[in-house]
Amino acid sequence: QLVERPLRKGQVLGSIPSVGSIIVRKSRKYIVKRKRNLKKSWKSLSREDKSDLTRFVQVLGITFLIIFAVYYIGVNGLTHIGGFWSIFTGERGEVRGDTVAPPPPTLSPIAQYSKSKEVNIKGNAEPGAEITLFVNDEETGKAITEAGGTFSFSKVLLPKEGKNTIDAVATDKSGNQSNKSAKLIVTRDTKKPKLEVAKPSDGQTFSGDDNQIKVKGTTEAGATVRVNNIQAQVRAGGVFETTVVATEPGSIKITVKATDKAGNEEKIELTVAYE
Repeated sequence: QLVERPLRKGQVLGSIPSVGSIIVRKSRKYIVKRKRNLKKSWKSLSREDKSDLTRFVQVLGITFLIIFAVYYIGVNGLTHIGGFWSIFTGERGEVRGDTVAPPPPTLSPIAQYSKSKEVNIKGNAEPGAEITLFVNDEETGKAITEAGGTFSFSKVLLPKEGKNTIDAVATDKSGNQSNKSAKLIVTRDTKKPKLEVAKPSDGQTFSGDDNQIKVKGTTEAGATVRVNNIQAQVRAGGVFETTVVATEPGSIKITVKATDKAGNEEKIELTVAYE
């Protein structure tokens, strides 16, 4: 026997709520309730606790970024991740893959004394690096190292008489700068060396068995002396002595030439007679 049940007041046939809609409503109520609880919990935290919690979340996020980078990018890609840290820490700086300074340049040896006011400088450094040259600690020029690692500077001015120092630094393509190279010390000397001939005197006459003509004199320390193109011994203090042999009677020309370390020359010529 069929019995019709009366509908409740306001109930419409076919509008019975489904299980899914009930779950959705319950979930929304739960989420709203949790949000309210979280807000209350956050407000109840001290400023220091809030700061610690924020930093923890930041570190956690960075950790996930690093794991992602290692897995998908590789170790080489990690050199660029440091830039993300500045977002959270407030640190500033350029993100570069190369932060290693190049080795100092090597300057090729040159003469320690020069009578010229200019010298040529060569050397080796990291290929592609920019070389900055200094003379007496003053910058005098720049050059780019060639593919083979060589560089050169032409007509480098030695600004003063006496000792001048030359060194250089290398800067690679990433802007890293090396330490200074070893110094070259060049003495600019444009003056002729001192030269005096004590014996013989110009026009002096020798005769008989006295055909061993002693040539004596002084020059500056470190200079070399040649008498008639034969090198004479120079002792401490610049004193020199040698012998010219008269092989036959007549006039004998004696040429004494002193050359200092820089290549400057001084010459004295005299004539003696042998009878």
